[in-house]
Amino acid sequence: MIGISFHTGGFQDKPFPWVARHLADVGYDAVEIVCGPTGHIRTNQPIEPQIEQVREILNDTKLKVPAINPYGVKPLPQYAQEADAYEFYTRLIDIAATLDAPTVNFLPGRFPDSCASAWRKIVETLKPILHYGGERGINLTIHNHENMVLDTPEKTMLIIEQVGLPNLKSLCDITNYYILGSDVAAAVQTVGAQTIHCHLKGVVGKFPFNHFVVPGESPDEFPFDAFAQALGAVGYTGCISVETFSFMREDKAILAHGMISSRLAALGLRAAGG
Repeated sequence: MIGISFHTGGFQDKPFPWVARHLADVGYDAVEIVCGPTGHIRTNQPIEPQIEQVREILNDTKLKVPAINPYGVKPLPQYAQEADAYEFYTRLIDIAATLDAPTVNFLPGRFPDSCASAWRKIVETLKPILHYGGERGINLTIHNHENMVLDTPEKTMLIIEQVGLPNLKSLCDITNYYILGSDVAAAVQTVGAQTIHCHLKGVVGKFPFNHFVVPGESPDEFPFDAFAQALGAVGYTGCISVETFSFMREDKAILAHGMISSRLAALGLRAAGG
């Protein structure tokens, strides 16, 4: 069965206890927690008291944590040019291990001079972080993104092969593939064996003229059933994490969960009412 999660950046303006309880009341299985200077776990403040509060709330709500998401920082290669990426990402790995989250996401970014230089910087930066994560049972997941160097399923798979470490995985942000023209089912088939987490946004239009909406809310054009059926075909049993934005209406978590849960149930990928 496929789980349903929510990326807490969509409620950046709300305190984490409110977010977690709201998601649990709606029926979510999991919560993807944003961590960074402006995240729900603030990495520029003492971590232990925050983790203690988060663990208590997770225990109360029974929510799982499918991923830790870096938030309010530059993508990996740009961050590595300006700051200690190893120190920051290993701190996120420690947070993930403490909260039983299997992975930490990262954005691939880009450099203005060439895609090749950004690609090389990603590989160079990732390897020691991946070794640290592997010793603690934590993965790193590539968050594919338009306007960044890793923007197609094929590029995601190529860099995973080049790095050659088993805990580099795919975060399949299917909407980001879709707006660049990828066929949804083909994209999932390409990255499916390496995908351990997913993001979903509602969308109208294609890049660069697209704009994002709440998944399932009119006029969302994203072909959700094709995505879900493709996940089922590759045997995916992780979470689909709803990605929205704080400026959207407060009922966004309710709207998205209603669509995803009903469609997954109709497709036999989730228990009805589950």
